[in-house]
Amino acid sequence: MIHTAFRVALPLAAAILLVPPAVAGSDADPAGEEPEFGLLKEAPGVETTFYACTACHSERIIAQQGLTREEWGELIEWMVEEQGMVEPEEAELREILDYLATHYNVDRPNFPTRHSAPGGG
Repeated sequence: MIHTAFRVALPLAAAILLVPPAVAGSDADPAGEEPEFGLLKEAPGVETTFYACTACHSERIIAQQGLTREEWGELIEWMVEEQGMVEPEEAELREILDYLATHYNVDRPNFPTRHSAPGGG
């Protein structure tokens, strides 16, 4: 028979171990809600970028990249031509590329780390 203290402590310990590293110890909302744009840095262009990209994949794949503006443009072009992404209007594409080139460039200034707060940087 399991001691009463273990019946309480084991589920709590298991829950702590299952918390994703990006959320554990972060500045996430105290109510436990994730930021609206996940791991992406909140800055001009985040909303357009988030909704254009997360229609097909997680924002995490964006946050881990480190590409030049030209490389982001080529990648989006490939996604439109080969993956069925809806082609963004010119102004929308410019906003997305401005955002990506600023926040997810080769210097990777917002690369998520174990201690990064979601949406921060």
